Amino acid sequence: MRMFILRMGISMTTTMMMMIEKIISDIDEKQDEILSNLDTESVAVYIFLKKEFDKGNILNNLIFQFVFRSFYRLDNAGLSDNLKKRFFKLLAEKQTKLDIILSELYEIPTLKKYNSIQFSFATKLLHTIDNDKPIFDRYVIFLIKKKVTGHNKNEKIQSCIEIYNSLVTLNDELKKNDKIRNVILKFRTKFKVSNEEMSDTKVLDSIMWSLGKLQSNT
Repeated sequence: MRMFILRMGISMTTTMMMMIEKIISDIDEKQDEILSNLDTESVAVYIFLKKEFDKGNILNNLIFQFVFRSFYRLDNAGLSDNLKKRFFKLLAEKQTKLDIILSELYEIPTLKKYNSIQFSFATKLLHTIDNDKPIFDRYVIFLIKKKVTGHNKNEKIQSCIEIYNSLVTLNDELKKNDKIRNVILKFRTKFKVSNEEMSDTKVLDSIMWSLGKLQSNT
């Protein structure tokens, strides 16, 4: 893998290369357990949300909003109603600039009346608009060992951008690997999902989520 990256002329740190190698090894070794840890219902709900979003007019689609909040656990994160309304407004506007999403959501207080960086939810917003964008969540954090740092809003947003760029690079490299592509194919076969229903990025996200959950419980 390292020699392949070097031959391709990709600038990548040793840490990133080692992380890619470990994730590939772990996914390949635990693929049966990873796939068994995923369920048909979650796949069906994701496909439903994708179809509803593609119809447009999500601000008037209260069923879409309810299912989205449940699926991505927005209602369990202590977000205020105003914050959630702004989230869906940004989603309806198809805002794809991570810094703008983070900045606008930061300005609206949570239920506990403080301002916070909603990095994970921002990436879920981005992925809904562009299914080739990866998602950052607590189980991905467990795999890549990167957390948001900074002492103020701007520093934290910059940290999010750097982490997200690393995650994009990681996903791109993983999707090129034959072992990972084999597990993606097994996922598609098991859950009977096409490329149109779930992108390779989303399938890989599900695989990484499952791996992170398994490893965090050991």
